[in-house]
Amino acid sequence: MDSSTSSEIEPQSNVSPKSRGKKRKASDRTLTNVTADNIKKKARCKYCQQACPESVKIPTDAEPECIVLTHEILANIYTDNFDAIQHNLTNFSIYDENGHMCSIDSGMMERNIPLYLTGYVKPIYDNGPGVEKGIAATELGPILEWYLSSYDGGSQVLIGVTTEYADYLLNEPHISYKKYMTTVIEKIHLSRLVIKSILNSEYDDPSYEDVLNFIVNSVNPATGTNFTEEDLLQHAQFVLDQVVDYDLGDTYYLPLAETQCIETLTELSGATKSIKVPFRRLERVGRRNRGVKADISQREFSKATTTELVKDVFENMFAAQLDVDDKENETTMNKLVNTIFDDVCNTTAVEKISNVINVNEGQIVWNDKSICENMFVVVKNKCSTVPLIGRIEYLYKKNLKDKAHITLFMHSYETVLGEASDPQEIFSLKKCMNIDLTHIVKILDVTQKIPRKDWFNLGGSKLQELLEPVNRNNKKSFFYQLQYDDEFGRFEYPEDSNNDKNDKYCKNCEDNFLEKKLQTPELLEFIEKDIGITYYYKLKFQNEEYKIGNFIYLKPGIFSIAARSNFTDYKSLHYPASNKNKNNQILKNVDETKYPEYYRKTIENIMRGSNETTPDAFEIAEILAIYIVEGDKKNVKIIVRRMYRAEQIPMDDNYKNADMNMLYWSEEEFRVQYDDIYGKCYVAFITNILDPLSWSADGPDRFYFSKKYDFLTGTVIEDNQLPSAAKLTGKEVYVKYQYKFVDEDKLQYIPFHKKIKPLRGLDIFAGCGGLSKGLEESGLITSKWAIECDDKAAAAFELNNPESIVFVDDCNHLLKSAISGCITNSKNQKIPQKGEVDFICGGPPCQGFSGMNRFNSGQYSLFKNSLIVSFLSYIDYYRPKYFVMENVRNFVSFKRSMVLKLTLRCITRMGYQCTFGVLQAGNFGVPQTRRRLIIMAAAPGEQLPLYPEPIHVFNRKGSSLTVQVGDKKFKTNCKYDESAPMRTVTVYDAWSDLPEISNGACEEELPYVSNPITHLQKILRYPDNGFSDSILTDHICKDMSPLVQARMELIPVGEGSDWRDLPNIEVKLSDGTMTNKLLYSYDDIKNGKGYNGALRGVCQCATGNKCNPQDRQNNTIIPWCLPHTGNRHNNWAGLYGRLAWTGFCSTTITNPEPMGKQGRVLHPEQHRVVSVRECARSQGFKDSYLFYGPIINKHRQIGNAVPPPMGTAIGHEIIKAIYKKTASFNNIKTNK
Repeated sequence: MDSSTSSEIEPQSNVSPKSRGKKRKASDRTLTNVTADNIKKKARCKYCQQACPESVKIPTDAEPECIVLTHEILANIYTDNFDAIQHNLTNFSIYDENGHMCSIDSGMMERNIPLYLTGYVKPIYDNGPGVEKGIAATELGPILEWYLSSYDGGSQVLIGVTTEYADYLLNEPHISYKKYMTTVIEKIHLSRLVIKSILNSEYDDPSYEDVLNFIVNSVNPATGTNFTEEDLLQHAQFVLDQVVDYDLGDTYYLPLAETQCIETLTELSGATKSIKVPFRRLERVGRRNRGVKADISQREFSKATTTELVKDVFENMFAAQLDVDDKENETTMNKLVNTIFDDVCNTTAVEKISNVINVNEGQIVWNDKSICENMFVVVKNKCSTVPLIGRIEYLYKKNLKDKAHITLFMHSYETVLGEASDPQEIFSLKKCMNIDLTHIVKILDVTQKIPRKDWFNLGGSKLQELLEPVNRNNKKSFFYQLQYDDEFGRFEYPEDSNNDKNDKYCKNCEDNFLEKKLQTPELLEFIEKDIGITYYYKLKFQNEEYKIGNFIYLKPGIFSIAARSNFTDYKSLHYPASNKNKNNQILKNVDETKYPEYYRKTIENIMRGSNETTPDAFEIAEILAIYIVEGDKKNVKIIVRRMYRAEQIPMDDNYKNADMNMLYWSEEEFRVQYDDIYGKCYVAFITNILDPLSWSADGPDRFYFSKKYDFLTGTVIEDNQLPSAAKLTGKEVYVKYQYKFVDEDKLQYIPFHKKIKPLRGLDIFAGCGGLSKGLEESGLITSKWAIECDDKAAAAFELNNPESIVFVDDCNHLLKSAISGCITNSKNQKIPQKGEVDFICGGPPCQGFSGMNRFNSGQYSLFKNSLIVSFLSYIDYYRPKYFVMENVRNFVSFKRSMVLKLTLRCITRMGYQCTFGVLQAGNFGVPQTRRRLIIMAAAPGEQLPLYPEPIHVFNRKGSSLTVQVGDKKFKTNCKYDESAPMRTVTVYDAWSDLPEISNGACEEELPYVSNPITHLQKILRYPDNGFSDSILTDHICKDMSPLVQARMELIPVGEGSDWRDLPNIEVKLSDGTMTNKLLYSYDDIKNGKGYNGALRGVCQCATGNKCNPQDRQNNTIIPWCLPHTGNRHNNWAGLYGRLAWTGFCSTTITNPEPMGKQGRVLHPEQHRVVSVRECARSQGFKDSYLFYGPIINKHRQIGNAVPPPMGTAIGHEIIKAIYKKTASFNNIKTNK
């Protein structure tokens, strides 16, 4: 089987087959006597295109191929395929028609230029490199193709060459030809390493950075030094051809050419993936093995362990891990659902049985059936051709017409479940309406599915025990169990309707009435009335009570438009509305001769990671008065005292070091409307709290102040000049919440984070434990068990959770053991039993459908995705009270949302309540954009939690958290969609206190060089409520090659800097070698010419022609591949890019590389890539958190983790849900 390097050409007319049988005279040939002197100075050979070619050395007694093959020792030598003649060739050289030595991979064969061999032919069994017993040969050829052969698992890969008459395995090159083989050997081994790294990677779809890390730590046999990224990019086309050809002959599930690392390599290098077809001589070339394949052991894949319920739901998607065509699957489901739904709601039936209403003895009869409450009916829909499904709540008469009030239901196909739904399931809605009984179309047989009392013990049961209460043979038979919120995509158990109040009661009507009431301001505790103005002490709005002395959030910028209540005759000094981080990068005039790529920069593509468009945080104010004018209770006005944030006052850059929840008291008063309020917050004077940091962490929405800001003078006034009333703010904290010692006007009733007895948690696909650590810090769980197959990530989890049982195992094997009734595993670790697990969290690996790990349709990728099935089987078997499943945002669109739909279908079929939504990690206090899909679920009888509100504002481009499934968009319950309580977190907040290190820093323990500078640093360095004198760990970074190091040193310090700022100069590298200057030889038809008519193209493809491999340039400060492919890749904005102190990181990936897809991985000021600890801080890991293994493993553990602060926010919301359930239960007991 020939490799992708093979090329086939037809014999040339000037080398006819007839001439091969004759021994040509030297005078007839120009091979042995051609020298470089015969070539005109600087003229290029018309065949090899070399300006200074070297002449081939042909043995003096060499004979043509046809004569050589008749020699006695070569006669009758065949391979296993008797038609194929195969010999060894040693002391060989390859040359063209002019006798110039050429590399076999120079591209000449692809251009139909003949190449020939010379050397000593030996029998196939003689593998010695010497020329003894060899037959001197010349003009072997022309070469038709070449391939890799007989790879034996060692370092040597044999090259095979095919001519019209035989195959030759190349052994040792002639001493003068060795340098022409250096590049070939380099390419071959590089290809071998790339394929090997993909196949042996612990990730099924490894990233470019993962493969590159393997490459740069491998030795180049041609030079004796390690490979570099330049080598990989230089030989990318060869590597890519090898990969494509490997796929053609392999049965591996996932085509290697479709992995994300190969996709990235293709984009960066400009190489193309060719579609290979079998060569016409393939069948006669004997046995050929791909040189990169023999030592790769094929993986044995474990099949997903599933419960019967999960298997039944997912069989259409993952049966035998086959890739089902999306359209075919969707069409089948549509037909199935529509057949049933149309039978219930077809228009013919509507026309036949409309208005068939009779009244007999006070009973209303429809088509011989009595109409009564709780009956399910189908009615005409005035707004659509699709009829409505409803349950009659009560009957009544109006204008002598019989009517009914119904609760609306939705067919499961109309929910987010879509084609993954059960055709005979319906869901109740929080909607109701009145209908005329004459509009009834059909009566349905609907049964409510109520969770069994032993529901928690049903996990893993036989499917027969879990069947729905519906007649599958009756298309008019339906069931329901859950209520559906079509705005938020929430599935919950409907609350029990209390029909004891009156005969005409509707729970939806009651809820709608209460909701409208909440949106209407309610004034409480009248104070006085003065000249048409009525004052009140309290205001109730949106289920929150506000009183004088409370602090509130107001929409950003409101004080620039609100009317002043005092100082009306004064104008404040003009300062910007906010000192928030601005992008200071501007385009400048540069010397294009020195900086030839700078022209590619635009303001738009240098602002990535900038906070230029990040909104301001909420304004904060104290309520001083609540009043209405002329009795207009719908127009409530409030007088408030403005509180300043540090970033709102002119403090130069000092605001960056101020605590993010630190405020400044002021005397300014403004008048605002009640509907400008976004919520309540809590403020204390600093002397009333022991420690701002610990106090702030004990509860939500907490702020403090110690100074005053005088807007008239623009100065900050110390605390000794504050009014005594201001110093009483937050006194309830000082007196330990003994409210009797605090004036009523100063009481805030500051809440704490609620606490519960932690649930026993199991973390599946735990990694190093980011998600479970966050949940644990909220007080929700204690991590009792974790499952992680990566031994180094598991070791990291165990280091940080020493009391947890960590299973370093395939989750499928462990579940199989649990289902089989095993108490312990092979390592004598106790397996959790049913009833012991209260909470499960995990993120089934997302390679295959991650935004950064692009989806491929190979069967192996589907196998990996089927770990979702394994995760859900854990849920079904253990039946925890709550579980959280996280994944990449693109999970929602994978397979046209079918995976999401089937996941939700599986969860609801188990009986869980569930909801789904996207959260942005940057909203929870990390300087990074990272959007994750979060699915939360609660068991029957539990309260389904809400999603946490954002705590920090974040860049608008990264804050779009809506989810589109089909034609429908869903959002979470979060109300803070335009702002948040605190400012955004920046790179400066996270890293500015870390000591300076150099490229390749490897000291795993370092002393801190300063105290924490910023608020975030205090949080990350504040273990056990005390500043630690401990050692800083893992502040280490990757050691980059001398060329990459030189490039990093030349990237200017400043926002927006990247490869386009590199100078085109020659530099002496740290290894003593010199770089080359990048040559621009072509007119770029897209970008035109530069200053003074300078060319901008580095390859002939810039002119619109095909790429010429000989245009490639190596060892240049400006990487040749970037201007080569920049026109079609957004100018590769961000590659070799520096992060900005005032900005944020892109999604933290598993291996920072300057040429990787993330791009901006250079430190803002230092000439290196980001360190392990910097990456950890960008994820919100505290400095006390430990990672395990080599540096690449530590980066991978961090990059794959869920930021703990996000987990903490989710945990607080679940605790609230648990409290809400308890409160609801207590109310029920009280009512009874």
